[in-house]
Amino acid sequence: MTFGKNIRAIATYLSVVQCMPYERLQSLFEKMFNVRISQGTLANIVREMLEKSRPAIALIERMIKASAVVGFDESGCYTNGKLNWSWIAQTTYLTLVFRGAGRGAKVLEERFGDSLKNMVAVTDRHSAYFAIDFLNNQICLAHLLRNLEYLNDIDKKQTWAKDVQTLLRGAIHLRNEKPDEVIPKDSWLTRLDELLKKNLDSLRKEFNELKRGIIRCRDYIFNFLENPAIPSDNNASERGIRKLKVKQKISGCFRSGTGADAFHALHSIADTAWKNGQSPLDAILALV
Repeated sequence: MTFGKNIRAIATYLSVVQCMPYERLQSLFEKMFNVRISQGTLANIVREMLEKSRPAIALIERMIKASAVVGFDESGCYTNGKLNWSWIAQTTYLTLVFRGAGRGAKVLEERFGDSLKNMVAVTDRHSAYFAIDFLNNQICLAHLLRNLEYLNDIDKKQTWAKDVQTLLRGAIHLRNEKPDEVIPKDSWLTRLDELLKKNLDSLRKEFNELKRGIIRCRDYIFNFLENPAIPSDNNASERGIRKLKVKQKISGCFRSGTGADAFHALHSIADTAWKNGQSPLDAILALV
């Protein structure tokens, strides 16, 4: 049986945007719309939409390659019982989520090539991002503040972690007060260096571990002050990739590579539409 564009679009929207598993979709269509549709047909509809999405995905990828500031993140993705990795590359107006075999630098280098050299990458402190020849980097201060808060929790008497937190929050507050200004970062780095010189040997080993981590990424902490286009955190990438975790929590792992790729591609289009003030359902209808 051939189903019309509205049913195909709604099925795709509910599967991808609302993360509904095929069993629940099948029940919903029968009970609410009196439409009998098999789980296999639902899977075929989503796979068909993968093919229809390819021109839009190619356009999103080209636009990200031309972007000056791009946020990246990665997360585990089980496909047919095997661990793959979901990657996200995103900007204020674009989202591209795709599946990779690993979480190393090679995945991004193969996908984005020489365009990486023209990007400022906003990321967490995963080592793969610092093995890539980006134009520059900005590490996520939200991650760093959470790491420091953990140190505060395990030792409430020390002040070092609190002082570093105060410094980072001060820089973020200044950027929020002056969203369009170029703010020199030298004085902020000087204050950070003074904190990094402190001897933490009397504290638990976690303090020196984090201090060494901060020293390694020291040059990438305050770049957001000198370029208003760079965010101080990578929360947008985390939000963009979280939908994949929600989908897997509700539906389990993807049963095939094609099904996983369809979800990644269609989520990219739906999230890009949402970022631009458009309806994800309308974007999916446009594909149909």
